[in-house]
Amino acid sequence: MELTTPKGEVFNNYIVGPEQAHRAVLIIHDWWGMVDYNHEWADQFAKLGFRAMVVDLYNDYHPDDAKKASEYMHRLDQKVNNRKLETALRTLQAPNRKVAVLGWSFGGLQAQHAALQNPDRVNALVLFYSRIIVDKHNAATLNSSMLAIFSETERSWPDKQVALENVMSNANKILECHSYDADHGFVNPDSPRYDCDVTEEAWQVMMTFLDKNLA
Repeated sequence: MELTTPKGEVFNNYIVGPEQAHRAVLIIHDWWGMVDYNHEWADQFAKLGFRAMVVDLYNDYHPDDAKKASEYMHRLDQKVNNRKLETALRTLQAPNRKVAVLGWSFGGLQAQHAALQNPDRVNALVLFYSRIIVDKHNAATLNSSMLAIFSETERSWPDKQVALENVMSNANKILECHSYDADHGFVNPDSPRYDCDVTEEAWQVMMTFLDKNLA
């Protein structure tokens, strides 16, 4: 499915699930671009009755090594990303529907941008091992509850979890944090860091969170 921003930028999306669903999720890929496991997560959400969309911020580009992925990610224009995310969220809007935004790593960063730029369109935010940009200056903007899932092997953990907990507490926002002894990228089956058991547990944690916050 192609969408077009108000500025004319055309981008691809993968969308599944019942059109009349009362819950929806916008899924944002990691720095490898939109790949198979992103579709698989969307399909799983669809089986559970969600309207699910994977947004492609990489314009069909699929880097084949980490250096290329990093270079492409850093060349992206955040203003363009924001317009694409807003357009995707508008497309997911429907009467009496609540919307979550989910992202892994780069996608988690973009999910935060989406929630901060579109607070009235996002009801829940799910971050997997991402850089955190929610801070004391912008936390009040959020209207969404947040689930943050961390990799305990990252050098920035647990400091970034503690910092986020303090920020969200001071802003009186809903936050749930979970951390796992697994590497950054643990949900990606194509990665040597993949951890099936942790991924399954994190999925169940996420669904409990969404069932509660998108009710």
